[in-house]
Amino acid sequence: MNATPLALPILKALTPEDIEVKIIDENHSCIPYDEHWDLVGITVMLHVSPSAIAIAKVFRSRGIKVAFGGFFPTLNYDDARRHVDSVIAGEAEHVWNDVISDLRRNQLQPHYKAKQLIDLKDIPFIKKEFFSGKDEFYHIETTRGCPYNCDFCSVTNSYGAKFRHRPIDHVMRQLEELKGKAFFFVDDNITGDPSYARNLFREMIPLKIKWSGQFSLNHAANREVMRLAAESGCQFLFTGIESLSQDNLQAVDKKWAKSEKFAEWIRMTHDAGIGIYGSFMFGFEGDDKDVFQRTLDFCEDNEIELALFSALFPIHGSHFYQQLQADGRIFETDVTKFNGQYSTFHPKNVTSEELENGLRWLWKTYYSKTSIKKRLSRRMLHQPPEQDENGFPNTTAVLLGLNMAFKVAVEDF
Repeated sequence: MNATPLALPILKALTPEDIEVKIIDENHSCIPYDEHWDLVGITVMLHVSPSAIAIAKVFRSRGIKVAFGGFFPTLNYDDARRHVDSVIAGEAEHVWNDVISDLRRNQLQPHYKAKQLIDLKDIPFIKKEFFSGKDEFYHIETTRGCPYNCDFCSVTNSYGAKFRHRPIDHVMRQLEELKGKAFFFVDDNITGDPSYARNLFREMIPLKIKWSGQFSLNHAANREVMRLAAESGCQFLFTGIESLSQDNLQAVDKKWAKSEKFAEWIRMTHDAGIGIYGSFMFGFEGDDKDVFQRTLDFCEDNEIELALFSALFPIHGSHFYQQLQADGRIFETDVTKFNGQYSTFHPKNVTSEELENGLRWLWKTYYSKTSIKKRLSRRMLHQPPEQDENGFPNTTAVLLGLNMAFKVAVEDF
């Protein structure tokens, strides 16, 4: 599904009107290599960094300046710097005006990084025209930051250890501007501050929009928040379940997640009328060869509509990376494989081959028609969807919001 990454329209909104800005999504458009630009900015994640480096090389060979932003250059500055004219690390809002001013004077600096995190009241208003007309839904945000700081994650390191809130009236103005399509809230945890979430959802109810987002599963126990989320148009929520083993969760400092409560929290989410997109990772210290079957059984028994199954992988800037690096267990050097689809380090109780084979079996089995029917049949009894020629539910409408979540989840890697 098409959706313009939010960082690009934000930067366009911060750019003076006398400067032409063209946003290119390589997934859907050809890169205009033959056109002249004063600056080509590329937002980069680790697993696509080779492609970004190749693009940068072409433009720089023509004398065009190139800047990298995003997680890859922020967490791997030394690796990124040698391929571009400038690295814009971390949140760009506070330094973008400096980049533009220096570019006008032909004095682009090699490194830009804000001295402090942005107050979200300073996020610019984005005109609808800044998004692609091909977008099937819009990205929007209300908060940044996360207090949980799980060992395998770099969100806290990048965006801070507490929630920052965008003024609700700013959010409402942005929703009104973009109204007409569905939304995906890119917040890592849209219910992280229950008081803020309640007020936001109450304001959203009159808009009659449809939206999806991300939350921590334990917040499903707050029935009022879940009710208001549903009433405001929430269809699906992505959540990082990660592992069914409490020992695994404890080992990566995800102590707040209680595995014995997962089934209850999923039921509470469903009771509110909201679908679940669960994320599971494999390769934890306590994982064995049977973990894949146990996870499949859990997903089917709890009717989880959609799931993201991935191999645990070390991210620069995370405690997990530092630990594995110190132990000499990271063997993969191909950065394109640090995307959750491959084993990149030596697990403890399974081999790398067993991990990859287990993942592929789980993908194939969970997304089979038999598993889909088992997971969705009871949920569809209340609003039976159209059926395909084989008598299985047509899940297109059911999974619309989950596909929105999938794009963001992959981008977060």
